Amino acid sequence: MEELSFEHIAIMGNLFYEDSNKKIYLTPEEPHTYHSNQWIYKQLPNIEEWRRDVQRQQQFHQAHQCTHLAFTFPANHHLDNDWKQILNKEGYQLGVLELYVIESAELARWQTKSDVQIQIVDKDNLEDYLTIYNHFALPFGHRFADESVKRTRIHIQQQYDNVVRLLAYYQNQPAGILDMIVSDEIVEIDGFGVLENYQHQGIGSTLQAYVGQYADTRPVILVADGEDTARDMYLNQGYIYKGFCYQVVKENIK
Repeated sequence: MEELSFEHIAIMGNLFYEDSNKKIYLTPEEPHTYHSNQWIYKQLPNIEEWRRDVQRQQQFHQAHQCTHLAFTFPANHHLDNDWKQILNKEGYQLGVLELYVIESAELARWQTKSDVQIQIVDKDNLEDYLTIYNHFALPFGHRFADESVKRTRIHIQQQYDNVVRLLAYYQNQPAGILDMIVSDEIVEIDGFGVLENYQHQGIGSTLQAYVGQYADTRPVILVADGEDTARDMYLNQGYIYKGFCYQVVKENIK
């Protein structure tokens, strides 16, 4: 398996600036989408450098109606207690993202359920997909959910991106969704969720088996919340842990 890293994870946003230390994503048409408006560090800054970057990012974001600050730190670099105390004191939410990889052939062998039907999303099943999508977006706020649903609708209708969106029906009822971000080298799983009432019915495993078949010989990657119980599920299912990174967000900046 090719050595994969966070560098292979797709960022859905406009790359505004890049140098040897960082990438700056700024997407004015989606001001409430954190990952589309963030700074991703290649090298770990010291605290004073980061404070200067905070001031610059705040100026950029306020000029484009973004009401948050967001930074992703380099992969596999731990933040010490000084960092964590400062981030907590200044009102940042600290999260850990973890990268997982699995061979497509292994996914393709997973057992599927005959009463789960997988469809690629198009104009005919678009509304069923967006209803579930909105359900999973709402916990991040109504402004984000509305913005994200609007963007996704346009992307599907205009076939704008390299995302193949899947919709799972369980006994003819829409029950789960999964996005495949497709490139020549890999397939990334994103936007994966099964409605609570339909969990433990084999829907998630059937969706992932479809991904394995679609990916053919390409490896499959995904990013999971390091504090989520899903990480244990992925390890138990045969995914290989490949690393972590810290991500911080501050909401409702003035």
